[in-house]
Amino acid sequence: MLRAGFIGTGGIVSVHLDALKAMGNVEIAALCDTCKENAEKRQAQYGGKVYTDFNEMLKSERLDAVWLCTPPEVRELPLLACAEKGIPVFCEKPAERSETRAAALADKLEKLNARVQIGYVFRTNEVVQELKKQMAGDRIHLVQSLYACNMSLNMTSRSWFYDKDKSGGALIDQATHNLDLLRFLFGEVREVRGFASNPVKAKEKGYTIDEVISLSFAFENGTLGSHVHSWVGDGWRNEIVLSGEKAIYRLNPGGKLTVERKDCDPLKKDAKDQGDKVFEQKSNMYALENEVFLKMLKSGDWSANPSTYRDAAKTLSLTLACDRALQ
Repeated sequence: MLRAGFIGTGGIVSVHLDALKAMGNVEIAALCDTCKENAEKRQAQYGGKVYTDFNEMLKSERLDAVWLCTPPEVRELPLLACAEKGIPVFCEKPAERSETRAAALADKLEKLNARVQIGYVFRTNEVVQELKKQMAGDRIHLVQSLYACNMSLNMTSRSWFYDKDKSGGALIDQATHNLDLLRFLFGEVREVRGFASNPVKAKEKGYTIDEVISLSFAFENGTLGSHVHSWVGDGWRNEIVLSGEKAIYRLNPGGKLTVERKDCDPLKKDAKDQGDKVFEQKSNMYALENEVFLKMLKSGDWSANPSTYRDAAKTLSLTLACDRALQ
């Protein structure tokens, strides 16, 4: 039975606790949070001993792995503490809030031979793996990414979400998933331009996020792309459309892929629609990323790590470059 420890027991942690509980071969041994009440709430449902100091937890418990679900600015000390004890870590995204600190931490972790998987969940999704198979042999020239929600219309999220200095806003907290996926599929971005506006509510103290964002970027491989993001949409939507020479690929990263192909030039009279191919994911995406982590943990082979800390630091650099483009 694998013994798991958790540092940070806030919102996102439940998806990992639920996934591990369903597997049945993982014991939730310890839960650490600076707010003891938060950890105790998780303890009541999942078990484990409660701590308020992660150093004390690491000293007192025999742990096979740690899940780090703290805010992004609270990464360095727990990651280094685990690395020094040889404990593998599943760390939530993003890698950090500071590009400089992330690059320095990547160096430190590599010197310690740390085993860290960053939770960019789309990378391990079945539909993303299928997309890579379907577009093999095709050349993708244009990518359009849309992420929309109504966080600024319903105003039901915690207040710090609307303070860009604390949450990072739509880009740092949400769009980073799509930007990471585009990096995963097409490589590094050479140039980015951007616009932002607040059409519903003007910025003021405590409300400093951008409500609507439009980004355009050029990849080093020549592909052009865009990402648009809204916090004043009708609901939660996420879709990426990839335009290739042989097909159009419509991806909902959460679990659906549609491939639209024609057998020849659509401008010619004999063009025939071959029909859409639809692939729907059956597995929970959070369960999948945890399964990948546990498989590497069991085998000791980390060569298939879907997102190393170094790679996640590159996604942070792209995300922050996009944010600078809005300025």
